[in-house]
Amino acid sequence: MTFFEYLSDTFGVNEPIFSSDIKFENYSKPWIAKQLAELCENGSLARFERGIYYIPVKTPFGSSVLNPNKVIERKYIMDNGKANGFYSGLTALNRLGLSTQMPNTIEICTNSERTKLRTVKIGSRDVTLRRSRVKITNENLNVISFLELMNTIPTGFFDDERKSIIGKWVRDNKITKDLILKYAPEFPDKAMRNLVESEAVFYVAQ
Repeated sequence: MTFFEYLSDTFGVNEPIFSSDIKFENYSKPWIAKQLAELCENGSLARFERGIYYIPVKTPFGSSVLNPNKVIERKYIMDNGKANGFYSGLTALNRLGLSTQMPNTIEICTNSERTKLRTVKIGSRDVTLRRSRVKITNENLNVISFLELMNTIPTGFFDDERKSIIGKWVRDNKITKDLILKYAPEFPDKAMRNLVESEAVFYVAQ
């Protein structure tokens, strides 16, 4: 198997390839870096940004371009099936159907961020990163993202339709009383006040 065949079989086309994930036989990092550079030169591979590549496909309009949202997901949201972050703020409200406003900047809480708040550029997208209050895992992802949402919504936000939407989300994601009590101390009091105002508390499982 050639190096390019390995990349194609392992990562596929139009998918982000992080150089840190490449494990090709027993070859060294300098050798891999050289091969990546050669593949970029001949057009078999494209560089998205430092350390991130992808295999483009030919289209009637030229070579395909990697969707930056795939890179954002991989870097900050989900890493090979391991929860690493979640969308927050206006981005979360829009994705949940609680707001029709389209955010100019994607907002994310993630384990990957060490500073309290900063904005980075991923391709053409601006991404605001926040350090998570609690280390995010597959087990606590839903309750942490829920409490963060409760902490960021404005007072008086929930009408009947929004209450119905958030209630359904709580039920579908099996948010339990024990989980809320476990993680609530890590959040400001506003989170619990909104939990009551939204009436989502009535949908929390025992």
